[in-house]
Amino acid sequence: MVLKKKKDKDSKTLLNSIDRVVDILKDNPQYGRPNNARKLPNVFNKKQLAKLFSEFEEVNVFMGSLIALFCGLRISEVCKLKKQDIDFEGKKVKIVQGKGSKDRYVMIPASLKPVLEKWSRLTHGDYLIPSISERRVSENYLSCKFRGYLKKAKLLIQTEKTSHGQQRHLYSFHTLRHTYATYLLERGVDLYYIQRSLGHSDIYTTQIYAYVSQKDLKQKIGMAFKSSKRKTEMVSDDPINILKIRFANGEINQEEFADKLEVLNNLQKSTLFG
Repeated sequence: MVLKKKKDKDSKTLLNSIDRVVDILKDNPQYGRPNNARKLPNVFNKKQLAKLFSEFEEVNVFMGSLIALFCGLRISEVCKLKKQDIDFEGKKVKIVQGKGSKDRYVMIPASLKPVLEKWSRLTHGDYLIPSISERRVSENYLSCKFRGYLKKAKLLIQTEKTSHGQQRHLYSFHTLRHTYATYLLERGVDLYYIQRSLGHSDIYTTQIYAYVSQKDLKQKIGMAFKSSKRKTEMVSDDPINILKIRFANGEINQEEFADKLEVLNNLQKSTLFG
């Protein structure tokens, strides 16, 4: 009888504790589970990028878009970027007072450095992307111009409208930043370094790119469904290595190997990222 009373008392205590936790979660939504309805960002693929950048006519818009893609900058950071904040020797850019009024450094890829150096010498004024008056370009100007080139590239795809009736699109200038982050992740860069490069205060914000990147998933599913007759395709993801293996196994002759190798080398040289 005493034991039963003790169990009843413990059960009531547990239920009261659960009720209190539920009340806390209701009053403080930030303690609840993550927002599962969160939408994944869209990214450009290589073919889309090549098409988009081939449409640019204004060099300042081209350069602003290029540094956003190669350095993962927000449109406001591109517009405010000054030449004095670019360290070509150290291959880095200082982002002054980015989102949240925070400074950070972003590395300049080797393939972008000579283009930026030449552009910096040719332009006048303090800003990397100057307007006609040599002041910085406005975010609205850069966004509108970019949207125009998206339209020319047939990438201005309408999606839903906001609650205020504003039309949203599948891609925007900010998609360049999403593409940068996803590219780094697929190249094996640790999320911590991607977080620092993007200037995210919370690693959970950066983790969304792990859902966008499908590289590992494609590899694992592809390997699971490959037949044993195609073992050479499972050895390496590098097309040149695969080609060498096929040549070594006698699957292609020397002339075919030389022709295909030349094509692959030319494709790799045309990659947007160095």
